[in-house]
Amino acid sequence: MAAKEDTFDRIEMMIVLNIYRAAFFALFFSFSVVAQTSQPIENSTAADELSVNDALEDIRNGDIEKGMGILESLGRQANPTALFHLAEMARIGIGRDKSIPIATMYYRMSGQLGNEAAALKLANILYFDGTGSEAELAEAVSVWQTYALKGNPEAAYVLGTLYWNGEVGSAPDPVRGYGLVWRAAQTGYNPAEQAELSMRAQMNGAARSAGEAYGKALETEGFGGGQLALELLIDGYSGDTDGEGGQNPAEKPEDWAKVWRLEVGFAMDDAGASELLERIRREEAATVKDLYGEVIKSPNRVGMYRLVFGPVNTMNDAVSMCVVLKRAGHDCFAQPPTADDVPSES
Repeated sequence: MAAKEDTFDRIEMMIVLNIYRAAFFALFFSFSVVAQTSQPIENSTAADELSVNDALEDIRNGDIEKGMGILESLGRQANPTALFHLAEMARIGIGRDKSIPIATMYYRMSGQLGNEAAALKLANILYFDGTGSEAELAEAVSVWQTYALKGNPEAAYVLGTLYWNGEVGSAPDPVRGYGLVWRAAQTGYNPAEQAELSMRAQMNGAARSAGEAYGKALETEGFGGGQLALELLIDGYSGDTDGEGGQNPAEKPEDWAKVWRLEVGFAMDDAGASELLERIRREEAATVKDLYGEVIKSPNRVGMYRLVFGPVNTMNDAVSMCVVLKRAGHDCFAQPPTADDVPSES
């Protein structure tokens, strides 16, 4: 009986998705028809937005069916704001069963009609919670690139961390990654400000300057070409350790600054850092089981702490491990051996 019910559920879901696919084409058909009428677009948009606000007010007051009906009606008229809220409700499960596929569809439709928030939500779902297919990852990166070029700091920050860790292209692109994060930090975007401090500690002055120049000229430089200014990174971004091979990976390094390692999370208090350390050891054991992990003082925040795991043999290993941790929701930076970094506590 359970298998039969599952079959009916799948059939019902396919019917729902087919209905929404049909609605998608109807939306764009109606949109093209409306564009040919003589009604002023500004007045129509203002009326639509008023109706969206009315719908949200109905939903807040408990009349979910009425509010959803208004949003769905506006959605059929290709209203991007209405489609965005339909996506949010499908994602959370308000008024209907929770459905990420339907939410994703609505986010995509709204984003294609110019809604920035919808496009960025779509990118996050595709990249961090999707199937991991090349098509979904490429679509997410394309969305972030589009909005980074439009000056969106969140898009620039996310892209910067991806380039830094080698998740775009075939290898890490740290100068480009730093430039994007630096640009986002200039707007006061807090996650970027924290990441920029960590990144700059790993780069020599010439590499930082090249990254900042790229960030300033992003609109004209774009995302073409290979890795940026690799010749400037010889002193600060090597794939080799300092030659102390043969060390037991589970043994604490004598000096963290002399080995490749993972720094996980931003500055936090001692209790928070210790709790995160245990959670990562428990939930990401397959990734960090052969690494020594500990809580160390934050190099840039007095009285604050962060996590470090290592030693890691090569840059590629460190980047690969960071990719896994980032996809699990943890901020992770692959740190190279450098005399300028903070030594471990004794």
